[in-house]
Amino acid sequence: MANIVKIKGKPVGIFGLELAVSKVKELMEKEGLDKHQAAVELLNMVKKKNYVPSSSRSDYLAAFEKLLEDKEESCDALTVRILGPGCVGCNRIEELVLEIMSERGIAADIYHVTDKDEILRYGVDKTPALVIGEKVVSAGKIPSKAQIEQWLLKG
Repeated sequence: MANIVKIKGKPVGIFGLELAVSKVKELMEKEGLDKHQAAVELLNMVKKKNYVPSSSRSDYLAAFEKLLEDKEESCDALTVRILGPGCVGCNRIEELVLEIMSERGIAADIYHVTDKDEILRYGVDKTPALVIGEKVVSAGKIPSKAQIEQWLLKG
């Protein structure tokens, strides 16, 4: 798992989500919280360090309930994110990723993240950057095709 959750189908980075989920899962076991109660508790935890629009509260709760019920389902779809403003380097990494996926028959969701705040949520201060799964594998350079292929195959 990572610090990303899909709200209305869009990935949203949430600082401290991974730790908060583990704490809430412990509470679920110890105190017998149901999914909704646990989602409310999770929302209260992450609101301390993240902006959650009040108009989206129900969307966050729905996403958190789904997150808490998923065991290992999140592993069945690979996600690749290219982080950067859309520069030549970012576009080159995207080309390489698509080329490798086509050659090797790898299925994945690909996102090109250009929002500076979203990029910073990954802890990246130099672009272009490449995130595979939820792990930043490269930042500030264009990795070789062989290296990207190795990362994609490990997933």
